[in-house]
Amino acid sequence: MTKSKKIRILVTGIGGDIGIGIIQYLKEIKYHSLLIGCDTNNYPASKNDVDHFLNAPNAAEKEKYLDFILKVCQKYHIDLIVPSSEKEIKVFDEQRDIFTNNNIELLINNAFIINTFMDKYKTIQFFKNNDIPYPKTYLMNNYNDELKFPYVLKLKETAGSKGIFIVNDKLDLNYYKRKYRDALVQEIVGDIDNEYTIGVFSDGIKMYQIAFQRYLGFGSLSRYVKIIHDDKIDQLAKKISELVKLKGSINIQVRKNKEGSYIPFEINPRLSSTLAFRHYFGFEDLKWWIELIYGNKIQYIPRYKEGIGVKTLSEVYFDLEEEFENE
Repeated sequence: MTKSKKIRILVTGIGGDIGIGIIQYLKEIKYHSLLIGCDTNNYPASKNDVDHFLNAPNAAEKEKYLDFILKVCQKYHIDLIVPSSEKEIKVFDEQRDIFTNNNIELLINNAFIINTFMDKYKTIQFFKNNDIPYPKTYLMNNYNDELKFPYVLKLKETAGSKGIFIVNDKLDLNYYKRKYRDALVQEIVGDIDNEYTIGVFSDGIKMYQIAFQRYLGFGSLSRYVKIIHDDKIDQLAKKISELVKLKGSINIQVRKNKEGSYIPFEINPRLSSTLAFRHYFGFEDLKWWIELIYGNKIQYIPRYKEGIGVKTLSEVYFDLEEEFENE
């Protein structure tokens, strides 16, 4: 892609927080000649912001979903697909060859990153094998009360806060043990005042990172972020980026312990719900990823050295019909 050529882009999951951010940002940078959006919900928040919207089947129905996506690509001559959810990314990862053979680019990470970091236990094993600090973690089947209450129970594959539970006592443990045999238990490191999200982008040669202290709200969204500068964070991001041969964007979630060490507890192999915050501060990883795919130069110019961002809620309306009084 050159600066003068516009591309046809399909964004999936445009009703989710990440999908909403992707659509808003794409409309700002205006790389597209056509912007198509799809979602399982008939009224996703970004429906009015795309050129055409289509109702998609759930990605859990892999064959049906893949057939739908290919038909959309064929009808609208799609050049680039930007998936926003883990389930969708997994389908695209498994079917890369189909899209490559049809000259359709995918904005997803390499297979190792996706396969490792979409599994919470594989993520912990990755930390362990590469001398990266991590929280004490056990498979439920092998757990013998090694941790003090409270601790966290996680399904191996989660999205946001879904599939994550706090275990406060034996009663909780027995309940979750019966319900979620294929899960893991993990110690809680630090506290809510010491949680950070690290955005990492690499073009395969140079690594860039931005770190926010964050507080969650509105479900699992980062409702408050504050830019943080720390060499330890930079070193951690650089090490992980090099180990996984990153060419794209990932998010490292960490907490700082009492000793001042940053302990990563998961890595998201996709764009983040902090996309809008990052962009505002000059960290334009969605734009850079598109530039990387099409062989263009990447330039990082931080906009602010310090700053705080706060997420707000708003409304969007559909199918409105004005009411007129009878004369």
